[in-house]
Amino acid sequence: MNDASEKKPGLLRRIGSSLSRRLVARVPDEVSCCEFDCRKTECAQGNWEECTVRLDYARRLRDGHCPDREQS
Repeated sequence: MNDASEKKPGLLRRIGSSLSRRLVARVPDEVSCCEFDCRKTECAQGNWEECTVRLDYARRLRDGHCPDREQS
């Protein structure tokens, strides 16, 4: 194996990871499809409750058909 791959991450990488964990909020799985996959920037309350994309994703999440999310 390469010696470089076995070394600890560099100082800049550790600082970047630390800042990222502190500044970037984790998006709950229930709304991740809205956050990352939807083209709308905002939904009215009624539209969000009836959104077929969100409801389908929630059903798949509940039934365990969605890939595991990265846990941090």
